Amino acid sequence: MAKQDRHDAQLKKGLATLAELGFATDRPVAETVVQLKAVIGKSIESDLATIFLLGKIADGTCAELLREIDGAATDKEIKKEIKRALFKLSQKGIAVAVGDSPEKKPAPLFERHTDVEAYMSPVDGGGGRLIWIARTQVKRGLQVIQAMLHDREGLLRYAGLEMKRKELRAMADDIKAQHGVTMIAIPWQFADYIIYQGYERAKARGQSGLTDFHEIRSLIGNGKPKPVTHPIYDKLGAEDFRDGAWREQSRKLLEEPELRYWIVMDEWVRSEYLPRLEAARSSQLVLNPAQKEERLAGVVRDAVKTLCSGDNGSSFKQRMEDMALYFFATERLELAKLSLAVARQVGEGDPGPLDVSFLAGLMQKSFAFFISQQKAQAEEASSSLIIKP
Repeated sequence: MAKQDRHDAQLKKGLATLAELGFATDRPVAETVVQLKAVIGKSIESDLATIFLLGKIADGTCAELLREIDGAATDKEIKKEIKRALFKLSQKGIAVAVGDSPEKKPAPLFERHTDVEAYMSPVDGGGGRLIWIARTQVKRGLQVIQAMLHDREGLLRYAGLEMKRKELRAMADDIKAQHGVTMIAIPWQFADYIIYQGYERAKARGQSGLTDFHEIRSLIGNGKPKPVTHPIYDKLGAEDFRDGAWREQSRKLLEEPELRYWIVMDEWVRSEYLPRLEAARSSQLVLNPAQKEERLAGVVRDAVKTLCSGDNGSSFKQRMEDMALYFFATERLELAKLSLAVARQVGEGDPGPLDVSFLAGLMQKSFAFFISQQKAQAEEASSSLIIKP
């Protein structure tokens, strides 16, 4: 295939990918520049398409972003596309600086060039996520911090080790092969911040095994890190996606493989709401099916309110923000927006008078798990009482 044909095919494929992510590729506008920046680094096809679209938007921020991408780029086709895009902008009257000296170039994009990088798994069924922070050592591979962070309990495990980059990639490949999930790139400052928060939470409840935390963390910093805004808001902006039928559509999230085993395991579910649900199911009152269904739904709504309140709400809000970031990084933009809509609603503490189908479905699923668990325990206890000849 000729170079031009290959370039055109890559550009066409990249534009199709961006279209699937919700970008208006036929008539891009300045408001999408931030979102376009977020997809840089995904693939050479999407990079070419992003640069092509930036060249069609008559806005000075596009020229700045193109120079930033140019500073990080090593691929010849990418650099050629940047030159084309800058030329198009200059024809639209946008000031385009040329011949910048190396020291004046903007800092390269995080995912491409930095001596510190970080990765995160999706949140598992119990509320945990795996986080890696890796620092490059000259001619010595990587120094890697591994952390297991939990919603409520904070930092569960924290360790440091040295490895080669190919070993880190092999670990990521193994996780994907065994569990079907991807380790996504995240800003290391955000990773450090949430791990430190988790350490303080774990320390307050007496978690053991974290005596070397500060020694290991000295690899990347000392002292308490500054608060960091969740990176999903850099990816999707400050837009509130709670428009239209998002409450009902949010149930789609439960169908995703990464959320297949999500259960709200908090003790308050078992001790407070499970008895209420059982009482509603076995009530001796004469109720028609609709009344009984409404009574059960009332228990679910109250449980959802508890999930969204206080410390529960803060933890679950971050869980949904993390999943929004994960869906965005794995090119599922609609699910990312739904996750962020749920996160914003949870952050307000009260889901409101109308059900959020994802939250209601999650609580129903959690109740079903505990009920089946109780049933299995009862059957096991019953069988142990049988006198065998």
